[in-house]
Amino acid sequence: MRSLTLYIPGLFGPDIAIHPDDLPSLPSLNWMLSKGSYQTLKSSSASYGLCELFGLTAKEENDLPIAAISRLTDDNQHPEGIWLRADPVHVRADRDGLILIDNNQFTISQHDALALAADINNILKPYEFELEVPTPYRWYLRIKDDLNIRTTPVDSIVGRDILPFMPSGDDRINLIQLMNDIQMTLHDSGVNKKREQEKMLPINSLWFWGCGELPEIIDRQWSFIVSDEMLAKGLSMIAATPFTDLPDNYRDIKNTDTSYNGLIVINAFQKFSHYHDLEGWLEALMSYEANWFSPLVDALKSRGIDHLHINTDINTITLDKSSRYKLWKKQKNVYAFKH
Repeated sequence: MRSLTLYIPGLFGPDIAIHPDDLPSLPSLNWMLSKGSYQTLKSSSASYGLCELFGLTAKEENDLPIAAISRLTDDNQHPEGIWLRADPVHVRADRDGLILIDNNQFTISQHDALALAADINNILKPYEFELEVPTPYRWYLRIKDDLNIRTTPVDSIVGRDILPFMPSGDDRINLIQLMNDIQMTLHDSGVNKKREQEKMLPINSLWFWGCGELPEIIDRQWSFIVSDEMLAKGLSMIAATPFTDLPDNYRDIKNTDTSYNGLIVINAFQKFSHYHDLEGWLEALMSYEANWFSPLVDALKSRGIDHLHINTDINTITLDKSSRYKLWKKQKNVYAFKH
């Protein structure tokens, strides 16, 4: 049995009204939407939804240990201890509150990231924390003792007011105070003053999330994983599963096994929903129609794939080799899922 699962959060685009006649021609995606069977899903975040595909689920009072998993990817060594993501963000005040903007809307060099981290580390000494910056966009705190907190994944609050999503739990006060102290330090940073002079968004806050220790080896759920998402790579490492970077075209995935259960994670669509970017979403749809959806439909029709599951943030769409014969199915397109 040859089975593929595609995980594509944000596939159905931003919550912006669009006339169906303004949608591009998407015959292969529309064919899959029309022929598939559906199961409704509700995922709190794309990161958590991805972890669940590997059998990792969070308890109500605790985070999933995404910081430790992604730290494994960034360092390629087992991260001992308890870790907390401390992602650099820009927070903008407007009529809807304090809106979080992530690195899809700004760039920062490793040099400037390290300079900002040095400023922050000066105020972290009383906490016995140290900020680590293995990449410009993923920063980490290694925590001496476990914190009784629950945080919110950054991907679920991009473009939203941060106040309803601040850390909760017994240790939240200390963490929120630390966030405030860091914001004041960043406000006075020479790096940020230069960024503002150059009309770049200042890095004026850190978002804490994903607290925990690296899990032990987890049960292997998939034959292979293909993705452009670094968290998928970390999960593949602790699940001892072969991982390949996402190619430009489905046809570039070479697999000659007669039986497999593969996972393909596509992270290209979320940012368009977060930032209400209708034009960018439509362009991405056309690109993936040509390079992914069309060859996937061809593989399904030619029985190169026996089962195809498309997981989004709202549903799972399931197709198999008999889907082409379901002539009674109502015709659907992306527009049908935007309402």
